[in-house]
Amino acid sequence: MPNLPIEAGYLRLFTLILMSLSVGLAVLIIAEVAFKPAVAGIKKPPRRLKPFSKLKPTPQPEVKPVARGWTVSFIAKHPRLQRLAIRMGLSMTEDALKTGVALSPYALAARYLFFALASFAVLIPASILLYAAAHPDLFPGFPLKVPLPQFLAEPFMLLAAPLAAALILLFYPRLKLKNMVGERKRAYEDEIPFFTIYASILQNVGIDLYHSMLKVIGRKTFKNVEKDALMAKRNVEFFFRSPVEALEEIGRMHPNEKMKTLLLGYTSEWRSGGDMARYLEAKAKDYLTDMKFRWERYAERVGDIGEAMVAIFFIFPLVSLMSVFLLPGESAVMIAYMLSAIIPFLMFIVVTLIHVIQPKTYDALGTKPYLSMVAAAAAFAIAFYTGTPIWLCAVVAGIGGTVLYGATIKLQMREVNMLEGALPQFLRDITEYKKMGYDINRALLKITEENTYNPVFNSLLNYVARQLQLGVRMVEVEVPVRSWLTRMVFFLLAEIVDSGGGTPSCLESLTDFVNTTVRVKKEGKARMSLYRILSAATPIGLSLVTAMMVGLFATFAATLGPGTETGFGFSFTMPPEFTEICYMLVIISSACIAVISAKATELTSKSTLWLALNLALAAVSIATSGYVVDLLLKTALTI
Repeated sequence: MPNLPIEAGYLRLFTLILMSLSVGLAVLIIAEVAFKPAVAGIKKPPRRLKPFSKLKPTPQPEVKPVARGWTVSFIAKHPRLQRLAIRMGLSMTEDALKTGVALSPYALAARYLFFALASFAVLIPASILLYAAAHPDLFPGFPLKVPLPQFLAEPFMLLAAPLAAALILLFYPRLKLKNMVGERKRAYEDEIPFFTIYASILQNVGIDLYHSMLKVIGRKTFKNVEKDALMAKRNVEFFFRSPVEALEEIGRMHPNEKMKTLLLGYTSEWRSGGDMARYLEAKAKDYLTDMKFRWERYAERVGDIGEAMVAIFFIFPLVSLMSVFLLPGESAVMIAYMLSAIIPFLMFIVVTLIHVIQPKTYDALGTKPYLSMVAAAAAFAIAFYTGTPIWLCAVVAGIGGTVLYGATIKLQMREVNMLEGALPQFLRDITEYKKMGYDINRALLKITEENTYNPVFNSLLNYVARQLQLGVRMVEVEVPVRSWLTRMVFFLLAEIVDSGGGTPSCLESLTDFVNTTVRVKKEGKARMSLYRILSAATPIGLSLVTAMMVGLFATFAATLGPGTETGFGFSFTMPPEFTEICYMLVIISSACIAVISAKATELTSKSTLWLALNLALAAVSIATSGYVVDLLLKTALTI
């Protein structure tokens, strides 16, 4: 098989990619050395701890007056439009209550009714003007000439745009509320097990579910439960409901079946005089079992999705190459459509599907993107200085930026894993000290002095211990870590201390719960390791298949002659830019499968290290695929 002319360019691209990786890693090392926090695992540790007298109280939610926009005022001035908005608002009342957000269905309906009328009023004249500009034979004196395809220049198609825009805006409020209800329903799935064990621990010391919910307000630990707590507090203090009635009202309208069952079952136990602590403990075990099942089911579903995606992205090059036989003149256009629309849209759909079925972790992962921009700009400048085409410079810049951003996120994920890995042993030590007669504060100080876990968790314990030694109450201790599970554990310990409880049996239940949670997460991620291998093998396989088919096609064209037509009417004419577009298809497909793999296995799309790895593998594979295929063909011929 003859060597492809584009391979020399991709060999240079491979060199530039290695250079961009070096630039990104150099910026990362400089940033880690120059700006690394003094306490590992903590975002911004203060240089000096504040004394107890200067600590600020827990911030309370602000109450803002309801604002009435000018769009709502416009609809209110017209009786017919107002009646229509009221009718639309009444039909959305139930969904508005299920969102858990204080909003007015009438105001929402009136706002988008105004937008629909405004879009209709603007797009109708614009469509008429566009029709006149597209038909110079009907309007010879019209100054503007706009060539449009025949099917778009029809009056019906031009009028369909304003009608479609108005209808979309009219139905958008209902779709928005449905989406908010669905988001609220899914968001509770991962908070309810931890909130139930929290309520169970406090119930053992005599604090009921209503007051347990009030304690989470302003703490930013259970963000979704906090909204329900605010509504329950409103119903009790402003609408004069009893705590049982307030919980029942929230439970009846709650979209999440688990939270609904928890609230209504608890109020039933409350009214009947049952053992509410035992009820909450049973519910916590059930929800923990369900969480384990959700992780196992997610791993199975993601494996199936990953296998299907790898198969699809292997089929795309075959389809694109077959298009040369069928439509040699249109093949480049067809592949361009795949690159610009079909593959990115498919990636967006799959990432959205994975996000919906994925268990949430609520870890605080993220970094400032300006360092990645600096690395990307440096890589782009190096590539441009060497005379690389602009689009190849963009690829190199993308690798330089993503490797820096992804490496930063990987370091943060490592901190989270180290924190969560030490939690079970830490809670066992707390339980043992509790059995020996220590309270939790003294046990924590004793553990800090004597026990060792890992550098990140040790730094966190030292930071917490210094605050306790200065006289800060456990409930006001700051735990600024990225791991949501770690923050939740220290929050539960603080509530146990503040409530005066904390029996060894409660701590043992918390230890078993956290240990099971950490193990389930590790097992779920381990089951997806095969998907990571498939993702990394995709660019290699795509490059080999593409190079093999292009080589065979070139061989057929050289044997039969360019432009020769077969008995089926197919032609062997290869467009000059076709090979380059095919390899660009490999790069785009590899990038998309990397984004999907990061979302599926790392539980976040921010882990862009997979993207940089797949782009580098694609470049190496493209640069060497021609020689590998040539060697394979020669070996096959000799055999």
